[in-house]
Amino acid sequence: MPTPDRVPLTVITGFLGAGKTTYLNKLIRQGLPRDSRIVVNDFGDINIDAELIEYRDDRIIRLGNGCICCTLGGTLAEQLAQVLRLKPRPGALYIEASGVAEPARIADIARVSRQLKLESVLCLVDASQISHHARNPYTGDVWRAQITACDQLIINRLPADDTLEHAHALAMLRALNPHAIQTLNDSLPGPSIVNPVSATERLKPMPPAPSVGGFGWRSVSLNYAGAIDAARLERLLLEYADVVLRAKGILARLDRDGSQVLQLSGRSIRWLPTTRAAAGNALVCIGIKGARFDELSAKLTQLECTQNPVAHRSKTAMPADS
Repeated sequence: MPTPDRVPLTVITGFLGAGKTTYLNKLIRQGLPRDSRIVVNDFGDINIDAELIEYRDDRIIRLGNGCICCTLGGTLAEQLAQVLRLKPRPGALYIEASGVAEPARIADIARVSRQLKLESVLCLVDASQISHHARNPYTGDVWRAQITACDQLIINRLPADDTLEHAHALAMLRALNPHAIQTLNDSLPGPSIVNPVSATERLKPMPPAPSVGGFGWRSVSLNYAGAIDAARLERLLLEYADVVLRAKGILARLDRDGSQVLQLSGRSIRWLPTTRAAAGNALVCIGIKGARFDELSAKLTQLECTQNPVAHRSKTAMPADS
């Protein structure tokens, strides 16, 4: 009996706020292979990223709790096995990994499978956050692991090419991964190639990232029954910026008609229009486990001007070596 053609698998990785969902939407607009499936993994009980992907809902596989890549078993492998049994088989698979996932472990699944072919591992990098992550004891290990494991670097928010910041950013990335294809400012056509090697050769198994004093990620997911005070939300996120790594939501605001997309990365807060009908009124915040993050979680429940401010609230925690 002939063996079916292996399904190409592309992994899209990058730290929280690097631009993975935006990049994936660009690929979708350009056109994906027939019957492609997209696996979206978010750190939290509400998968905001899946809601923001401009693709047919029945072609999106949603995974929660952020830990997409701990072992070769578990939810991801099980979901992929189900997808590979579909008739007709998918033309391609794309995984948008959680911002705290290590892609080398995801690639292990493709490496041992006779039905998958590792096409590429892309890593989105926010150039404005390079220095911060490089010296941050909480985020640095995962950030470096994502960069060193990829075969293509896609760099967002790169400073002008005649500045010292531009040269410094590229020098740090090349030091971590001199073999990656480098595509600047999320420009898809015409990447410059620097000693490229195949994804399979680049992605060697990696040991778990060491924990820092019991450090772990914390996530809070909230569904609001009504519109929220956007100005108060912004003040809270900036007040607790020392423990908030990422915030993303689709929210109704008291001062606007309709819903908007909230995105916080670093200390930058943006409100963007929704690209399709909002599926809910939800917010997910990801940060550093501890009393400060717990304080923020409690205050986030009070954003509505109603007697019952939160219809649903849940927390997810994950140790640093997951």
